[in-house]
Amino acid sequence: MSEVVRPPESAYNLLLREEVRIQKPPRYMSKFRPAVVLEKKLVKDAMRTMGPAKVEVASPDKYLRKHSKEPKLSEKAPQSSKGVRNGCAARKPAVPARTDIPPMGLHTKRDFTKTTTVVPMKPQPTCVDAKTGHKQRLENSGLVPKYIKKKDFGEVPDYLLQRSKEKQRAQEQYDDYVAEQKERGAMKHLTDTERHDVLQIKDDWPGHSLDLFTYPEHYHEDMESVYIPHGVIMNRIERLAHYVKDDFGDDGIMVLCVLKGGYKFCSDLVEFIKVLGRNSNKYTETRVEFIRLKSYLNDQSTEDLHIIGSRDLSFLRGKSVLIVEAIVDTGKTMKALLQHVGTFEPKMVKVAGLLVKRVPNMAQHLTDYVGFEIPNRFVVGYALDYNEYFRDLNHICVISKTGKMKYKI
Repeated sequence: MSEVVRPPESAYNLLLREEVRIQKPPRYMSKFRPAVVLEKKLVKDAMRTMGPAKVEVASPDKYLRKHSKEPKLSEKAPQSSKGVRNGCAARKPAVPARTDIPPMGLHTKRDFTKTTTVVPMKPQPTCVDAKTGHKQRLENSGLVPKYIKKKDFGEVPDYLLQRSKEKQRAQEQYDDYVAEQKERGAMKHLTDTERHDVLQIKDDWPGHSLDLFTYPEHYHEDMESVYIPHGVIMNRIERLAHYVKDDFGDDGIMVLCVLKGGYKFCSDLVEFIKVLGRNSNKYTETRVEFIRLKSYLNDQSTEDLHIIGSRDLSFLRGKSVLIVEAIVDTGKTMKALLQHVGTFEPKMVKVAGLLVKRVPNMAQHLTDYVGFEIPNRFVVGYALDYNEYFRDLNHICVISKTGKMKYKI
């Protein structure tokens, strides 16, 4: 076993020893730091404004003697009789005196004491065109006498006259063209026979395919075809409104609408008549009354005429009456209605029918204004119904057998 080496024992080992500090490297000090510290101190000293005054303040009795110690200027010397001031000769006035004579003598005979030195400018002759207000100076070119002494001075040049004639001729040609186009576009007044001839729909007309138009989906299997589109109906009604306006003139129109199928036709017809009245020079009164008839059961016309509601039509007395019906076939219903209306002594009675059927017992010349003449087919739509169905259709359509069986009473 090795021996342990121990330090020699001494009393000095019991004394506290001074702690040895580790020397750190010196911190970086800028060479400008003393200058910055000095400048900062000077700035602070300059900005010390609070506290007692740093300068001596004058007493109040010396406030009004602020400039008492300033040097005073010498007084101005009085001007001598010879025009000498402070040893200097006085300055001459800008305008020469009357007695002054120029050193080089006078070179003009003008008396400057009586006339001005500015010579007035002569007016420059100008040639003025009164039409355009244009001014052209002619003095420099020497054209003043030559221009004024011309034989055609003041007359319009030939080229201007020719251009004016060409413009007038072109305007006349344009006016003639516009008048011709208006005559082509104007509506032709047709006779009663022509009105019926041009609107007949043939018996073999199948109608338009349902796929070409929009309609309620719940009627998809209940119709065969679109017989008359809505746009054609509206265009024809507008033409009928012109016929009615021409026949009735400026007299008031008492419209008697036959419900229920005729309310849509009546509404559009009256609206077109009002549009024509707004464009005319005189106001045309258009009054609408309603009467309800019942003559159909399923798809067959009955012999009986039933007037639903009041039968008193005394308001028609002395009036120009226009009966508006959606469809006329045998004419029995219309004849009975005309007899009933005639008992109230109206001034004039005319009938407007949107559709007139070609049937064996067809009434001749019963309607004065015909929209379309169609074969004997049962049609629905445009407020025409089959047992209160199909009124919501915009087009006039042909009902199918499936539709008849579906909505039969």
